[in-house]
Amino acid sequence: MAEPTSLLGQARAFARDFPRDQMPDGYLWDVVDYVPAIIDASLTGRGGWRWGSDDVGGLVETGILASYTSGDQLLVQTSTGQLLAVDVPSGAVTPRGPIARARQNPIQIFDTVVHFDGSGASVPALINSSTTGAMDASAPHARYGTVWGEYVVMDGGPSAADTLRFSPPNNPAGAHDPTSFLRTNGAITALGALRSIILVFHPSSTERVRGTRAPSDLADEEGDLNLEPLFLHTGCSFPLSLAYWNDNLIFADEHGVHLTDGATVRNVVSQGGISYFWRTAWNNVTGVCGSVFLDYYIVTINRAAGPLTLVCDLNRRQWFRFSNVPASCYIVSGGSGGTERVWAGFTTANRLANISPCFFPVIGPSTMADADSTPVLPVFETPWYKLANEGRKRSRFVYLSYDLRLAPIAALDDVPASWRRNIGEEGSLTLAPRAAAVDALDVAFIRSPQMTDYTSVGQLPSTDSYRRYRLPVGQSSYGIAFKVAQITAASVLRIFDLSIDAHPLERSRI
Repeated sequence: MAEPTSLLGQARAFARDFPRDQMPDGYLWDVVDYVPAIIDASLTGRGGWRWGSDDVGGLVETGILASYTSGDQLLVQTSTGQLLAVDVPSGAVTPRGPIARARQNPIQIFDTVVHFDGSGASVPALINSSTTGAMDASAPHARYGTVWGEYVVMDGGPSAADTLRFSPPNNPAGAHDPTSFLRTNGAITALGALRSIILVFHPSSTERVRGTRAPSDLADEEGDLNLEPLFLHTGCSFPLSLAYWNDNLIFADEHGVHLTDGATVRNVVSQGGISYFWRTAWNNVTGVCGSVFLDYYIVTINRAAGPLTLVCDLNRRQWFRFSNVPASCYIVSGGSGGTERVWAGFTTANRLANISPCFFPVIGPSTMADADSTPVLPVFETPWYKLANEGRKRSRFVYLSYDLRLAPIAALDDVPASWRRNIGEEGSLTLAPRAAAVDALDVAFIRSPQMTDYTSVGQLPSTDSYRRYRLPVGQSSYGIAFKVAQITAASVLRIFDLSIDAHPLERSRI
């Protein structure tokens, strides 16, 4: 009796820092457009992102969901130098006037949003719920900033790029004290804060400032700040990559994505086994942006070869990829009213995109597709399996256990549970007659771990329930790897298992 060997196991992420024939358990060679372990199965195809705004007249470069006492406002700054308020969830846009183009997302202190001029030509803008003003003329022409206690902490502008400047405590609009500063050991390229610590980023190093009070002659305050080196070979030149998670600050540089509590740093790229992949992806980088959504860090590397979007499960330190997410910035809604969401400005559209639905695919009458009509077509590639001791094996059949439903879904046993129903902004669920089965998955293989051109063994059909199919492989090789690609737009794809019927040949055979 044939005894097919299961290959997938609990694999749900990809890695590249290991030989393809020696991959650890739990890893694949590539995972694109799946959301791993999303209740249904180890690998479930992602949902489509949706538009989050009407046309804003330019590319969205920065933004913030401001939590004003009068109510939340989604504010964005465009490449045309305009500030706009976006209504949630309708997406209607209200102009708020001209604004400088920034290098980082705005920050909020109390009931005021602070927006920085990325060119350093003017003092930061102060945005209230209905009006826009500016910091006092005595303020620095800061390009970067963060909130630290009752202070807005900024760089000193182009003429004092290595200097930290502090706003008056509890009063960012007040006159700034020229003696309230601290010199650092290099040009400041990003700033972050963790409780009593200020993190000062340079292109290739990071310092920290500890203390509670900034010096000030006006307040007769001596200050107790202490500047210390923190990471000598890790820095950040892309402030849009900064994000916060569980009392940690996340940032990206050419070495990877770093997670720090202000004392130690952990590189979740190396922990996830994609350091080599990250290094090659960083070539000719033009911009990096990132954000935390739930317990995932989403990061987009914009480069000459095109954008690359990666997602890290921060609890597991595991990575997967999303296609068709050309983000220029991310705006997260954590801490505000309503369900947590994350929006993205796109390099290809003058609109905001709502990325949150990617993580919660809604099973219903529609095909999974992004709002620009691009269908979601998940793909995964496996390690190269030796299957037994060194020697040739005869691979007879490959088996795939999956569930791929075409839209519309009519089977009553697949009506989603209440948390998966189309509710609120997602619309309403309507069942319709089931579509006829079509070829929907392509299964292909390679015989050598260095090969890139796959040989297809055939296509598998759409289903109306959990199904297991087999395809003939008919190969005699030292090992084998598979690629499973969805080729037809569908409402949902769940992958449960991949197995192979293979038997070792006489080991003396060459």
